[in-house]
Amino acid sequence: MSAGSSAALAGHFAPSTLSYRDGHIGLVEVGEGPTIGYLHGMLGNPGVHPVLDELAATGHRVLAPSLPGFTGSSEAGGLRNLHDWVVAASEIIDIAGITGAPLVASSVGAMMALEVAAVRPEAFGPMVLIAPFGLWDDDDPVADPFGTTLSVQRAMLTEDTTVSAAFFDDPSDLPADMVVEHGVHRYLTRTSAAQLIWPLPEWGLAARLHRVSNPVTLVHGAKDRIIPSSYLARWSAALPNVVATHLVDDAGHQADFDQPAQIAQIAAAAFA
Repeated sequence: MSAGSSAALAGHFAPSTLSYRDGHIGLVEVGEGPTIGYLHGMLGNPGVHPVLDELAATGHRVLAPSLPGFTGSSEAGGLRNLHDWVVAASEIIDIAGITGAPLVASSVGAMMALEVAAVRPEAFGPMVLIAPFGLWDDDDPVADPFGTTLSVQRAMLTEDTTVSAAFFDDPSDLPADMVVEHGVHRYLTRTSAAQLIWPLPEWGLAARLHRVSNPVTLVHGAKDRIIPSSYLARWSAALPNVVATHLVDDAGHQADFDQPAQIAQIAAAAFA
């Protein structure tokens, strides 16, 4: 991927870039006021993302970094295992300026937030976690979103498939030579997500959750086709400081895409 074409694609999605190791991370900034962080899920930060605007509308400055390999950031080179990912995520929250701030995190981002919080108590303030990966029950397993077609994966991620258009569809105003680049970014994002949770999204997090001391609000889409909604109760029982739980109607795995206004309302109450 050439530097020029990569920059043009990044410009289409309008993130800023911050130096990170030998590459960069993408950072989306929206709104004004006290800072809150947002750690994305499997869909990354694919440009148009209403939940960021909804969070900003609650009177906050929202900072949303992209994890390595996800849209807007350099490839996830050198991240060989969970330990490497946790160290990387810890570095990134410092670079992005969200250390110690309240956090909204979704899916794989919620799992990474918990891993960081377990070893670094000051990493975040109150957290709103949307359908985190990281627990596993053989009698009620988490579905594999990667052993299927792209169209089926799309239907698994959100209840309304149109809300993920910025990730799965090539924008109509994207120059022809950038369409391939969009596909590359989509491939790298899916590969990075798979590196975190495939073949089983269970890295022993349950044994570390007792160290997560900050207040946690749990959110789960009632129509999540990847992580059963029964996991809301499992997380509530496993975490030591759960202050509220919410089962969101008409929302799939990434409820932040399906119901962004409701997520923002939940976050505003959690961070008040």
